[in-house]
Amino acid sequence: MHQKNFRKTYYQIRTELFWGMVLCILLLLLMGIHANYRLMKQEPEKLSEDEQQIRMEVTYDDWHSELEDSAQCLLCRENALEEAEPVPGSDTIGLILLNSWTVLNLPLRRGETAGREGGHTGDSGIHYGYTGGITWLSSGDPDRGMAKISLTLPERCQPDEDFIRRNLCQTCLDQVTASLRFWKGAQEDKEAVPLCLLDRQTAKIYSAQDWYLGYFIRDYWIELDFEETEVSIKAYYLPSAA
Repeated sequence: MHQKNFRKTYYQIRTELFWGMVLCILLLLLMGIHANYRLMKQEPEKLSEDEQQIRMEVTYDDWHSELEDSAQCLLCRENALEEAEPVPGSDTIGLILLNSWTVLNLPLRRGETAGREGGHTGDSGIHYGYTGGITWLSSGDPDRGMAKISLTLPERCQPDEDFIRRNLCQTCLDQVTASLRFWKGAQEDKEAVPLCLLDRQTAKIYSAQDWYLGYFIRDYWIELDFEETEVSIKAYYLPSAA
């Protein structure tokens, strides 16, 4: 048998190159340690961001009516007017712009008006207006039981507390403030939009806030869509679905 002879091989490295390699390795280690340190330092900030996503409910239950004569309540007068002068098809849904108390009808059934404040009397078609800083556009097809109102709100639009408290009795005010409840992030700068829905048959107030995507009001399906300052409310007459 032949035995192989193994010889140790040595390489010569210049001193400057050797210490340069050592320095590079040390720099890489230091960079890794620094990166880990920054990651650990950022961890509390990440937790803080998560904490900011905690949802909280905002209510307006502490509002108290300042209306001296309850007979002048805007919502009571609205309901009384409907009873005294019933309009064909007026048992459907209305949208109230609270800061000006403009009542817009969703023309879902033949014989409605498009908006009392605007003075429109057509059953269908397109109507528009500008009220209290809010631009609105309504359209409807009563024969198909479909209607829509699109609104553009001003920046930082919120309920006018003074106006609402001065013009509603406490009973009606409680209905309106209950409809203004909404949810938001703990650190989110947000207020309720000054809108609510009115069931003309029962005289009940319903929410038009962005934590609702849709719901039934008797025979009417309501859909809500929010995008920054744009609000879209669609309604459908579905008597067999409710």
